[in-house]
Amino acid sequence: MKRSILANFPTETMRFHKTSGETYDVEGMLGTSGTIMSEDISIPIETDDYFERKLPNDVTEYYKVIDAGYHKGTPGIPDHYQTKVEKIKNPIEYEGSERKKLIFISHSTQDKEYTKAFVDLLFAIGLNEDDIVCSSYPDVGIPLGEKVYEWLVEKFQEYDLHVLYFLSHNYYQSAACLNEMGAAWAMKQKWDGILLPGFTFSDIAGCIAPTQIGIKLDGDNDELKHRIGELKDSIVAEFGLKSVGNTRWERIRDTFISTIQEITSEPKQTKTDYSIAPIDEGDDTITIYACVMLLYAAEDDGQIMILQTLSGTSYQAGKVALERSQEPRELALWDDAVARLIKKGYIKKIGRKDPIFQVTTIGYSIADGFKEDNEIDCSMTPAEILEGFETE
Repeated sequence: MKRSILANFPTETMRFHKTSGETYDVEGMLGTSGTIMSEDISIPIETDDYFERKLPNDVTEYYKVIDAGYHKGTPGIPDHYQTKVEKIKNPIEYEGSERKKLIFISHSTQDKEYTKAFVDLLFAIGLNEDDIVCSSYPDVGIPLGEKVYEWLVEKFQEYDLHVLYFLSHNYYQSAACLNEMGAAWAMKQKWDGILLPGFTFSDIAGCIAPTQIGIKLDGDNDELKHRIGELKDSIVAEFGLKSVGNTRWERIRDTFISTIQEITSEPKQTKTDYSIAPIDEGDDTITIYACVMLLYAAEDDGQIMILQTLSGTSYQAGKVALERSQEPRELALWDDAVARLIKKGYIKKIGRKDPIFQVTTIGYSIADGFKEDNEIDCSMTPAEILEGFETE
C-alpha cells in the first residue's frame, strides 16, 4: 500500500487555473524552494498555468507554473507533482478564457415580491433567463433536485457572479441567506446591496461592509432613481447589453419604483402563532402529502417552513413551494402533513416564534426509504409526484 508523502506536512487547498480557463481545487504544500507539491495527478498541470493561494490575513498570492514536475512513484510512494513555480503579482488573464457572467439574487423567500419586480426590471433592460439566478422567480431558480449549497459553490467557481443582496430583517433571520452571503464573500464575488423598505444602512451586519453605497428602496425618490440608473449602467456594461434609450429606461424604472411602492403599501397579514392541526389520538398513519413534504426537505437543507405571504400561505420544503393552489382543501392537506410528521417524530420545531421545522435523523431515513421504494425522481415537481400517486 502506497503512503501519502504529505501526510505529516501542513497542506492547504489552493485554486489552480488552467490556460484553457478551467479551475480546480488542489490540496498541496508550498515549499521554500519555489515548488508546490501535490499528489492529485488527475489534474493536468502544465507550463503557464497558475496557482491562487489565499492567506489567513485575506491576502491572495499567485504562482505561475514554470515546470509541471511530474514524478513517477516508487513502491510505497505514490506518483506526485513537485511543480516549480514563480511568484507573480496578479492573476493571469488568459485569452478566450473569460468566464460567463451571472446575476445571483440573494434574498429571503418572505421578500420574494420585491425580487420578482427587480427580475422583471432586469429582463426589461436586456438580460435573459441564462443570466440570472433568483430562487423565487419561475425559470431562473435553482434547478429542482440540486443540493443548494453545492450548486451555489459550483456556480461561484464557474461564473463571474454579480451578487445582489436584498437586505431586510427577514434576510438576517434566515440561516440560508447568511450562508449565501458568507459563500459569496469568501469567493470575493462582486456585490451590491439593495435595502428593502424598513431596513437601514445601520442594520447591515455580517461580512459585507455597510460603508459600500447601496440602493435604499424606500429612500429619497430622486436618490433612488439615480442609484437604480447607476446599477443599470453597470449591468449593461458588464454583460455587453445594448444601451436602453432614455425614454424607455425612464418607463422601466418608474414602473419598478411604482411596483415597489405598491408592495410596500399593501396591508400585511397579521401574524399569528402557527398551531398544529389536531390529530386523533389513535391515528398513527402517514399521508402521501407528508411523505412528499419530508422528501423535498431532506433533499435540500432539511427545513420546512410555513410562510404567510402577500399571495397566501406557502408550505416550503427547502426552497420548494409545495402547495398547488390556495384552495382551503389543498392547504388543509399540507397542514395535516406537518402535524403527522411532528407526531411521528420525523420533524421537530426549531423556530421560536416562526413555524420552522427541521428533519430529524429518523425523518431522513424515512425520506430516503420513500424515495428508493417508489423510485422517485426529485427533478419532478411536488405536483407531478402527487398526481402520480393520486392516479394509481
